[in-house]
Amino acid sequence: MLKKARAAFRRGLNMANCIDHTARVYGDRQAIFLDYDLRYGTFSGNILTYTDVASLSSRMAGALVRLGVRRGDRVVMVTSNGVDLPILIGSAMKMGAIPVPLNFMLRGGEIAYVVENCGARFLVTDPEVFRINIRDKEAVAGIDKWIMAGPGDEVPEGFYSLDEAMTDAPAVFEPVPMRPDDTAGIFYTSGTTGFPKGAVMTSRGLLTGQKLAALMMPLGPDDLGIHCLPLAHLFGYGICIMGMVAGMRAYFLKHFDPVRVLRVIQEKRATVFVGVPVMYKALFAAGMEDYDLSSMRFWASSADAMPPEYIERIRKIGSAWKLGPLRTGPVFAEAYGMVELSAIATLKLYLPGLRWPRGCVGYPIFPIRARVADEKGERLPAGEVGELLVSGPGVMKEYWNNPEETAAAKKGKWLHTGDMAYKDRWGRVFFVDRKKDVIKCGGYSVFSVEVEREILNHPAVREAAVVGVPHPRKGEAPVAVVSLRGGEELGQDELLEWCRDNIAAYKCPRRLHIIPLEEMPYGATLKVLKRELRKRYMDDFGAASCE
Repeated sequence: MLKKARAAFRRGLNMANCIDHTARVYGDRQAIFLDYDLRYGTFSGNILTYTDVASLSSRMAGALVRLGVRRGDRVVMVTSNGVDLPILIGSAMKMGAIPVPLNFMLRGGEIAYVVENCGARFLVTDPEVFRINIRDKEAVAGIDKWIMAGPGDEVPEGFYSLDEAMTDAPAVFEPVPMRPDDTAGIFYTSGTTGFPKGAVMTSRGLLTGQKLAALMMPLGPDDLGIHCLPLAHLFGYGICIMGMVAGMRAYFLKHFDPVRVLRVIQEKRATVFVGVPVMYKALFAAGMEDYDLSSMRFWASSADAMPPEYIERIRKIGSAWKLGPLRTGPVFAEAYGMVELSAIATLKLYLPGLRWPRGCVGYPIFPIRARVADEKGERLPAGEVGELLVSGPGVMKEYWNNPEETAAAKKGKWLHTGDMAYKDRWGRVFFVDRKKDVIKCGGYSVFSVEVEREILNHPAVREAAVVGVPHPRKGEAPVAVVSLRGGEELGQDELLEWCRDNIAAYKCPRRLHIIPLEEMPYGATLKVLKRELRKRYMDDFGAASCE
């Protein structure tokens, strides 16, 4: 605990010197385990200490300088989901550039939009991502230097090799001075409501919530966490910062495979897993109760609401504290956050014997503040639903090159999250729905999350998403898009009739579609992209008169 506090509260700690500082605190303690070999000329292997991470970061920073990157330059990073990505992000911050990490599944045209929007002249990728997703340099105009990560002997002709540029680069690179409110990175939103927007994150913003969460959670150097979240997303990157401050060990998997995750937990005696609800669904479907997961002390989830029945099952797997024959259940943590809030804003911990009401996302992490407001921004009393506003050091500075969207999202110190919520008399925050997902049906407000929750009670249903589409008489009407569990057979009319019997008439879906799970559109954090479903079923009711 003392080392963790020392790592978190060092005076002058910022995102430029964070990697070096944690290396000074934790030194040659093991930091990272890989299920593959990381291959660079200056390092090759599958186990890295905190000192190794700092050394690699310094050499990468020196390499970027050699390749012409200067302070303030935006560097787009589109690489595989390997551990060298967060190290590269830290190296760019160390030498004063602004990293712009992107999901490796993006195509050339999508990357081109971000490059133009942020004015980047440098792009880092790797052979696999370039071959499968980008394919052609001409698809991304404006890049002066294409830099290839990974082993130098695998770099195609026409690319600069990061590995070669690291050769003879010093193992110690003095971090640039960075003030708390300096821009540390740009993290683009998923674009679920239009074109992606670049959330500009400050050093203070990236550090505050993550280090406070690290201090609050019962984690430390003896813990081994499984990391398979998207590292280019602020949630995944934020977990890296949190684990680094806590001095944890992390086992990195490039891709989420539920069977592989369960085997690694069992074989390596892992103690920590952080995922999103869809990952937990997959773990249960893979038969997680059939594995020896007794080593697990801590489970956590974010990015979407975790079904209470899943939480109850998870809390029976593992043990947080042991004293002779006495055992407690594991700790389960659920966080609420978004890119614009540096990933985390509220937190609730399920400690042994502690329960939380359904829909509650916990308390704001001090010094973060949360307010529920009406359309005018005025505070609403406890129990009334309104938009959730958040203020504090984690709030983004702005949307890059987008003053109109910035003005719409930030009103003074408050960020308008676009989430509908309420607070109870104890100050606990309860999530209701995304503001854009509230369906206005014939004068009623239908919260899509509530309807989805009811549909998921049907034993044959694995996934459910409810969206509002135009209706000629009601303005909007709810449409449900459902995927069934493997081996289940159920007709759309039969399931729709079940909905009519179990869901109030004003919010019951008027149309229902059953589709294969692989046709359900998911984003980087495995949330269903409702925007895509709205487009797909926009003409469900047409212009003709209908019920």
